[in-house]
Amino acid sequence: MTTLPDLPAGERIDIGGYRLNVHRLGQGNPAVILDTGLGVSSLLWARVLPLIGDFTTACTFDRAGYGDSDPGPRHLPRTSAQIVKEVRLLLQKVEITPPYVLVGHSFGAINMTWYALHHPGEVAGLVLVDPSHPQMFERVPGIPSSKAMTQGMRVVAALSRWGVLKPFAPLLARGVFPQIKQFPPDLQQALTAMTAQPQNYAAGLREAEAGDESFRSAVSAPGSLGDIPVIVLSAEWWVTGKQTPMKQAMPALREEQAKLSTRGEHRTVEGCDHSDLPILRADAVADAVQTICQVYRSV
Repeated sequence: MTTLPDLPAGERIDIGGYRLNVHRLGQGNPAVILDTGLGVSSLLWARVLPLIGDFTTACTFDRAGYGDSDPGPRHLPRTSAQIVKEVRLLLQKVEITPPYVLVGHSFGAINMTWYALHHPGEVAGLVLVDPSHPQMFERVPGIPSSKAMTQGMRVVAALSRWGVLKPFAPLLARGVFPQIKQFPPDLQQALTAMTAQPQNYAAGLREAEAGDESFRSAVSAPGSLGDIPVIVLSAEWWVTGKQTPMKQAMPALREEQAKLSTRGEHRTVEGCDHSDLPILRADAVADAVQTICQVYRSV
């Protein structure tokens, strides 16, 4: 089980024959629930969690198969609908009650958007951190197709299972986190180890295989979330820092995601990349969450 100075010890909670790992910190309402992107464990929020825990309850978890969580049952596809079902059950088990501020990074934003669309009465607000867009595979030039991404994940999962990737963990970590040398040393070490863990790739592959269904189910019209506060955070760079056609297309899609609510806002976060944002600019994530908490508490 992974431990870091700023990350509280996890709890493994049985949700029906398999256990999910959850980290909790702080107290107060509304509680904040943080979900990660594809192939990444809850370590991603190691610097965000204590910042949010200073002003309310903060909770992150490893989805089924990731980190210290058990794999999900094979007969259940790893769709956003199934992921949200498990999150809701987990929160009931640990007695963290709604409404929640939902925070999702990358693919985690698809899950948290699905949650908000289908259970709006449980949601105080939504923060999407450099999010995937439900229609990005159809509308963003240069982005690999969902089929190509799944095939790539299948290869990586196999190589990791055979132990081939372990010697290359530092190189893999730099590929996932371009600015990892700027991270605290203990987090560098933990994230580097994470990139060599076969279970994360196996879980990511199952989610990628169900990805088309997850993305389709999160497509929604402007105003779908009513006046639930929504803040969308966009990283300034994309891997190379160059303004590729893909990078140029994303701001318009992020504006669309902000317009899911009549109280939506889109912010660009400077000095970070897609994967680095939750770590290098943990303050920006915490500020967005605090903005929504203040709105909730002022009502």
